[in-house]
Amino acid sequence: MFLNELKKVPIGDFQSLTKRQAPLLQKLGIFSVFDLLDYFPFRYEDRSRSVSIQNSILYEKPVTVIAQVIEHGFIFFGGKRHPKILIQDENTRAYLVGFNRDYLRTALKIGKKYWIYAQFIYKYNEIQASSFDFEEYHDEEKAKNFGFILPIYQRTESLYLKELRNIFRKALEFYLPEIDDELPEYLLKAHHLISKQSALKNIHFPEDEILLKKAKLRLAFEEFFAIQLAVALKKQMMQKKTREVKYSKMEKLESFIKNLPYQLTGGQEKSLSEIIQNMNSPQPMHRLLQGDVGCGKTTVALATMIYAAENGFQSALMAPTEVLAIQHFLTIQKQVLPLGLTTAFLSSSLAAEEKERLYKEIREGAYALIVGTHALIQEGLAFKNLCLIIFDEQHRFGVEQRIALSKKGKNPDILVMTATPIPRTLTMTLYGDLDVSIINELPAGRKNILTKWFTKKDFSGLLRFVSREIQKGRQAYFIYPLIEESEKIDVKNAVKMYELLVKYFDQCRVGLLHGRLSAEEKRETLGKFTNGSLQILVSTTVVEVGIDVANATVMVIEGAERFGLSQLHQLRGRVGRGEFQSYCALVTDDNVSPETKVRMETMVKYNDGFQIAEEDLKLRGPGEILGIKQSGMPELKIVDYMRDEKLLLVTKQDAANILEADPGLEKEVHQSLKNGIISYLPTDYLYSG
Repeated sequence: MFLNELKKVPIGDFQSLTKRQAPLLQKLGIFSVFDLLDYFPFRYEDRSRSVSIQNSILYEKPVTVIAQVIEHGFIFFGGKRHPKILIQDENTRAYLVGFNRDYLRTALKIGKKYWIYAQFIYKYNEIQASSFDFEEYHDEEKAKNFGFILPIYQRTESLYLKELRNIFRKALEFYLPEIDDELPEYLLKAHHLISKQSALKNIHFPEDEILLKKAKLRLAFEEFFAIQLAVALKKQMMQKKTREVKYSKMEKLESFIKNLPYQLTGGQEKSLSEIIQNMNSPQPMHRLLQGDVGCGKTTVALATMIYAAENGFQSALMAPTEVLAIQHFLTIQKQVLPLGLTTAFLSSSLAAEEKERLYKEIREGAYALIVGTHALIQEGLAFKNLCLIIFDEQHRFGVEQRIALSKKGKNPDILVMTATPIPRTLTMTLYGDLDVSIINELPAGRKNILTKWFTKKDFSGLLRFVSREIQKGRQAYFIYPLIEESEKIDVKNAVKMYELLVKYFDQCRVGLLHGRLSAEEKRETLGKFTNGSLQILVSTTVVEVGIDVANATVMVIEGAERFGLSQLHQLRGRVGRGEFQSYCALVTDDNVSPETKVRMETMVKYNDGFQIAEEDLKLRGPGEILGIKQSGMPELKIVDYMRDEKLLLVTKQDAANILEADPGLEKEVHQSLKNGIISYLPTDYLYSG
């Protein structure tokens, strides 16, 4: 039996659990026995060795000592009496100070010897500890929670650590002997990896530090290897797809490039050349276009749509939000009109009659370039000859959505774009099945955006600065995390602040934009801000990507502590798109958490999106930043993206070698890979694209 097979066994079927425990485990996301065994400790306490009290203060971290209780005392603090217990080993005395722990006077008995896990410090001319765990020491009996490395799990209310550990012990005892290894024996030997059984045992209850490291290595290897094997299989499947080469004309494309108000950067030219080459290949294109905010990805994407259109084919650009889709539509419509090309916009908020008309005209081929949101994947929509699909900010789309749109064409070319710069290791993991184009430079003449961190007490001075910029003829954004006031979250909101800013900037035209407006209202507001009719745009994060107003020079983000680094960088990227010096103001509460302080300082320090993405990866991990759950990939528990690139390269080569020798994984030695790993990858992941 492979571990993955235990996904079919509900956690309630594990007979060692009580009726109370199963629902509590489900609160931790543990719904099957697989989830239980795959729920790894987030840290460990090394209680395998004891040290003397005298040496304990040298470690500057929690350690284990064995000591006898000598006497009970107490201290007064905060108007209350708290236990202060004197302990002693062979040579040294120390004190355990138990704030609000009156039970210690009966739990720690005078004359008894105890295991004690604590961080001891030298304070007030004595050795003491105020946070500690303990267990009575018996010479001939094995301790329950001492003498080994102890796992620490994330837990929920009423489910205590000791109780959790007992559950894991019983689960391993019952299921571990039945679990087979997914990796072939020759692969284990080649990389000196321990078995799956040993890895699971030692990731939960390590025998020692060496075996804990070996367990982590084995499981990290398997995580990367499973992904690389799936990626290689997916690429193999895609290469089997063929279609006739159908592109020949490029007069309109050349005219579009020639009439741009700026010259394409080297990165844009290289990326466009790679895409055109793909589009002329017998195999459909599957390419990632990656680059920092403002690098010109949309221009490259539009060029490819024009290339498809002049050759008689339709293309669809799918954006994650209506505001971004509208912005793309307005930009594209303006630029392709002189070329004689037709553009349509689709959104779920369109009136039924308008939607029906557009469906009919798209099906008949009246429109060459179609821009929209999730409305593009509705069952009622059919295309005449869809051959190019572009997903903007693609990590916001699930695998099912990408497949649904792809099925509306016959092996269409697919271009996915992201303005979230991705470190190399993540690119190889998330997008290993795609060819990659990177635009790593900004258009000429762009200046670095000056970023400053403000607290609320500085807000009036910030408003005066915005006034001066507007007097120069510039425009400004004010971004808020909520549409309307919330009783639960005390942050400024767009509607309330819009009303206050209208009063403060009484000589200016101020607009309001948020997700609850109709498509027509959004289009009208965006149009006014783009053409300069509005000088200030108050908005929620619907403007996070895609809005391009060269005259806007100030981005004010209130409640900045509520955003991650990548999102702050995206918002900042709405300014700095013209010749003028631009500014970003991050406004937070006066008192913020240490993590918020790090985020704000990082934004002030760096303008480079790749550097910010690396910092964000350290703080939040890849799942939140890039939507790994949306990608259809298995969740990675052990891998450290910042550390494990060499391991990724090894697994990538292993997967390639195996599939070269056995493309269908038909050999007996590879049945464990086929049945233990590939069979349990989401089907949509293998067949998406």
